[in-house]
Amino acid sequence: MSAKPTVLEVLRRFLPALLAETPTLSPQQWRALWAITHCRTPTLGAQAFFCKPCNRVHLAYHSCNHKACPQCGHADTAAWIQRELAKRINAPYFLVTFTLPAELRGEFFGPQAKQAFELFFAAVAAALTEKLATDKGLRALVNGFIAALHTWNQQLGFHPHIHCLVPGAGLNAKGRPVRVKKANFLVYLPHLQAAFRDHMRRLLEQANWQVDPIVWTKDWGVHIQPAGSGVAALKYLGAYVRRTAITDRRIVGMNNTEVSFQWKDRENNCIRISKLPGVLFVRRYLRHVLPRGLRSVRFYGFCHPAAKANRMRLQFATGMPLQLGATAAIKKNEGPSCPNCGALMQSLFRILPPYRGRAPPTPQPVPIAQPTS
Repeated sequence: MSAKPTVLEVLRRFLPALLAETPTLSPQQWRALWAITHCRTPTLGAQAFFCKPCNRVHLAYHSCNHKACPQCGHADTAAWIQRELAKRINAPYFLVTFTLPAELRGEFFGPQAKQAFELFFAAVAAALTEKLATDKGLRALVNGFIAALHTWNQQLGFHPHIHCLVPGAGLNAKGRPVRVKKANFLVYLPHLQAAFRDHMRRLLEQANWQVDPIVWTKDWGVHIQPAGSGVAALKYLGAYVRRTAITDRRIVGMNNTEVSFQWKDRENNCIRISKLPGVLFVRRYLRHVLPRGLRSVRFYGFCHPAAKANRMRLQFATGMPLQLGATAAIKKNEGPSCPNCGALMQSLFRILPPYRGRAPPTPQPVPIAQPTS
């Protein structure tokens, strides 16, 4: 086994022990395990490419494209970042983070988990939209932002929070462009905290959910950070489009009982190494598999793809160059670069997976044998 094991190797070694302790996993967790363990294998089919300079045929197995898979998503993330960079407004940007009190995190377990995430998104969107339209900093009746859900901290603990990238510009009640007066001030933080708490309370009451009353007396975690032109913040958010709880590069080592991984201590601004029992590591990893059908990245206001007219109006008013029409022609039958000579390869044919339906078969318990030492 390699000195730096991968997430998949960790799953293969410790998943049987986890199933012996906790034999019941949720359907979405079984689906994630099926996708991860079959990613880039003949089970998912393949694509054949031909390199003319080398006169060789290369076979590339298909990826699973599951959000929880550490091998997938790099190309999709890069494409997403480039698309969103072209939609920027020439105005100061702000990264606004919403975090729920610890007393409410139990609501994200069990069959009601998807509804809890939906309520979380709804409260964040309502609070931010309201304060951007009415608070003194901007007062843009037509505003917009991107919201990305993040459920883990650096040590794989469950810590649900939503990052919002907010342009400091919009349209006022008369339809005229407005922008923030100061590059480091968006809205009053106490006003946004109170609105977030009030909207979450209203939504929970409408859903008839009973929660600990002490949460309404706490200061709710909202943080506003100036993000300059928004370029660096967009690249940061882009990691959440296809990013899983931990990637292969953070795994330091593994033995028969433990997994070692690195994490960033933000308080002391240093990199630390932690060890977790292998079963606990796998349990924490699977905890961040989202409910099926939940969209973890959402667009609001003029940042939504359907609000192109308002977005382009703001881009024009703020002096941002407009990109009209297609930026690049799509070349058919053109594949990736050759691993030997680097030349672009030509797509030949596709090898279909064994199943021919619109989706993979219903996930079943994955038989994963213990690796020999």
